[in-house]
Amino acid sequence: ALYPDGRTAYDPGMKQILRIGALGIAGGVAFGCGSPMDRSPEQAMREQLIAEYKQRLAQTADGGIVVLSREPGDVERKLTPARQEELDRLSGATAYANDPLVLGRDLQGRELVDVVELSRADAVRRAVDNNLDVRVARLGPAIGEQDLLAAEAAFDATFFTTASWGKLDTPQPPGIIPGLSGDTQSETFQLTTGITQPLKSGGAITISDTITRDERTPSVIGVRAFYDNDVALSVSQPLLRGFGRDVNTAQISLADNAQQRDIEALRQNLLDTVQRTEAAYWDLAFARELLLIRTRLLERTVVDRDRLEQRAEFDAAPVQVTEANSFVELRRGEVIRARQAVRDASDTLKQLINSDTISVVGETLLVPTDRPGTETVDLSLLDAVTTAMRRRPELQVALLAISDAGVRQRVADNARLPVLDVGASVVYNGIDVDRADEAFSESLEGDYIDYLLSANFELPLGNRAAKAAATAAQLQRQQAVLAYQSQAQAVVLEVKRAMRNVQTAYELIGSTRAARLAAADNLRTLQAQEDEGAALTPDFINLKLQSQERLAIAETQEAQALLDYANALSAYDRATGSLLDRNQIVFEADRK
Repeated sequence: ALYPDGRTAYDPGMKQILRIGALGIAGGVAFGCGSPMDRSPEQAMREQLIAEYKQRLAQTADGGIVVLSREPGDVERKLTPARQEELDRLSGATAYANDPLVLGRDLQGRELVDVVELSRADAVRRAVDNNLDVRVARLGPAIGEQDLLAAEAAFDATFFTTASWGKLDTPQPPGIIPGLSGDTQSETFQLTTGITQPLKSGGAITISDTITRDERTPSVIGVRAFYDNDVALSVSQPLLRGFGRDVNTAQISLADNAQQRDIEALRQNLLDTVQRTEAAYWDLAFARELLLIRTRLLERTVVDRDRLEQRAEFDAAPVQVTEANSFVELRRGEVIRARQAVRDASDTLKQLINSDTISVVGETLLVPTDRPGTETVDLSLLDAVTTAMRRRPELQVALLAISDAGVRQRVADNARLPVLDVGASVVYNGIDVDRADEAFSESLEGDYIDYLLSANFELPLGNRAAKAAATAAQLQRQQAVLAYQSQAQAVVLEVKRAMRNVQTAYELIGSTRAARLAAADNLRTLQAQEDEGAALTPDFINLKLQSQERLAIAETQEAQALLDYANALSAYDRATGSLLDRNQIVFEADRK
């Protein structure tokens, strides 16, 4: 991933990493034609499916833009702007902005807390750079690159050399020719060197040179020793089974597809990590706000409990004082649990960002500087589905599975053919009695040339195994196509649910805010009555305690609605595959 400032989170730097393609559908000529790196059938399938979804959406809707909106509730309509401002100062997130966050002792026994402020964008950046799961996923494409190189190495030329020496002492029966009868001795040394170049058409070209020193006793040719040199050029080529570039480069295509899957796995890992990091960031912000809400509620409850205890000598019954003390302790327990939730949420975020300067082992507390927003977004089901179909890694992997199945199907179809292999060789011969280099020179003069042709034909009777394998490969490709369509449906459903969640979460922000304002207005009214001299009867104190609890619940629900809206936006961008774009993270493979 490449950030706007030029830093890279994933840049393998190898051309093969960024290459798109791994499926050729053309045949080939003797030395191979057509490219195995052509994935156009799968891409065409994707475009066709997108067109079908567009057509279906057009039949049910105009494909317009949905602008998020909500009508003000009855509470908001009745409250004046000045009263709403007053209630916002009494309750809600802005009311606690300057309140101290008391967390108690940490695991090292310290009251003072080391804090590090962190924005959402910074948290995402650190996670993309350092998250251990992402770092593991980054290695996948690099490993896949080596597998691809290994597959391509099947067509590397091979240098070979062989040497042999033999000395024979062969007894013979007596003969009738004087000087040529009796036992024979021979000594032979042979050295062959050459290069073989495999062809993507399935054949091979070999050029070799063989020098032989032959010494015989007795000899019938007038000399005991001589040098023989042969320079040979050979070509072999299958014409039926095993013929064609697409068949012989199948392993390259499969390796390239495997590498593309690793790249898509990295993309999916980044999407998941960014979404989890944003969710953890907002969870931490919510946990801090919940602690502030519970702390304020405890403080209010303690004040009213103390006032009730002061009236114990007048009109407050002991059971009412006891109940007030129970409220205090219950809310103190909620504060204690909220403190732990803050520290746990901070550690969760630290684990995700995996920063060397903010270790998960330490007790440093992360402080989010951003709050969930209420800004609206424009939603289009047609655009969202189209974007998801083009960007979701799961769909790209499903297309690669179709490509793999197509490669295997072509190989299996080719395996049904008979074997018809042909070969041709040209051998230039040379000989010299005294020197090996002279024998080699004589070979190059071309005075003695051998021409060799060969053909081999095989036809399996029945050929049932190959036919069964070809049928199975065809069915497997049909499976892959259906699996892609099923995955596409799942993606569409996920996009639709994500859009509904965004709409619902946005509407809940308004309703929970109205509920909080109503609860705050109720508590403000009771406080005004108290300030005006209302009798602090036990019933009044109890009513006030309940109003405080309702306000805290309403504040929590409003904070939860803001959290849900932020997470819904993140999930929506994740569903469409555009979450990296929103965070200005450019996947390097997309730049090609």
